[in-house]
Amino acid sequence: MLVPQGDILIVDDNPDNLDLLSAVLRERNYRVRAVPSGAMALEAARRHPPELVMLDVNMPGMDGYQACQAFKAEPALQRIPIIFISALDDPLDKVKAFHVGGRDYVTKPFSAEEVLVRVEHQVNLGRLQRELEIQNQNLVDANLKLKEVNTLKTNFTSMLVHDLRSPLTVLGLVLEKMKNGGTVREEAIEKAEESCTRIKTLLDEMLEIYRSESGQLPMEFSEIDATSWLSALLAPYNLRAAATGVEFQAAVPEGLPVIQGDRLKLDRALVNLVDNAFKFTPRAGAVRVEAGVEFGSGVEAGMRFLRMSVIDTGRGIPAGDLPFIFDPFRQAERSDAARGVGLGLAIVQRLVAAHRGQIRAQSQLGFGSNFTILIPC
Repeated sequence: MLVPQGDILIVDDNPDNLDLLSAVLRERNYRVRAVPSGAMALEAARRHPPELVMLDVNMPGMDGYQACQAFKAEPALQRIPIIFISALDDPLDKVKAFHVGGRDYVTKPFSAEEVLVRVEHQVNLGRLQRELEIQNQNLVDANLKLKEVNTLKTNFTSMLVHDLRSPLTVLGLVLEKMKNGGTVREEAIEKAEESCTRIKTLLDEMLEIYRSESGQLPMEFSEIDATSWLSALLAPYNLRAAATGVEFQAAVPEGLPVIQGDRLKLDRALVNLVDNAFKFTPRAGAVRVEAGVEFGSGVEAGMRFLRMSVIDTGRGIPAGDLPFIFDPFRQAERSDAARGVGLGLAIVQRLVAAHRGQIRAQSQLGFGSNFTILIPC
């Protein structure tokens, strides 16, 4: 076989010609459809476009030239290559065939080898053209994606600069007043300390994002008894709940499995989720942390996971924001971007991934959110 199977549509009002040409092509394992008129060829091509049409010129009703023009007039069919195959051998007939859109012209009586070579050439050319179009479209899509990423990074950088400018301004004012010998009130010093903490936090988060993206996030794994770890970690939130007027529940059963993990990193991931839940839950609302065991399915069948869910009755996340909450460069485009860059969820996702785990998010605006972490046992 010269080429992989191709789908060829033959159009000729002479049954003997159809049989002969079909036999030649089928011998080389081409898929062949044969029809006796241009109108039937158009109908067959509309139902299932072929890779190539072989078209006789002299046919009653719609001749080959008219059939070719009809193919070229339809957007879905106009790019199908057409080879004319005719007893007409006048140069003007060939010129007309190319003028109406034909790709090649074979004169009857034809040589089987000549036909096969011409067919192979047009089928291969068509396939190469389609592959080139796909590659060009992929390049266009990649270029658009690159532009989008660059725009997101620009927005993110602008937001980061904005977040740094405010605390740096506070520090500058306090330092300038001290330099000029003025009295700095205790309240201003506290503001300066908060500004330093905010700057350090932002820089630490940026560094952690960079390390996680480049695979350089340092991890110190050890055995962690999930029940005792979660009980100790969540205990202080009862005081916070009392102070903020938010109900807090921790459902941590006995006998949870032992996991392998970096305890400080897991602390940070879970604390971030619980802190967010409190931050966005109004007074009289509720925050609940549930722990349990979940068994994998599909490709994860047979695996066992420690499941930790943080559920709140807060404001929820807009549906348009939900797909991007773990993308650090999308933070500047979120509807609550005025609150700052907020890299916490992006870092949580990367900390969980470093434990070969998963994080899921469900939310409904006005009803609350549910973040679930799964860590392999």
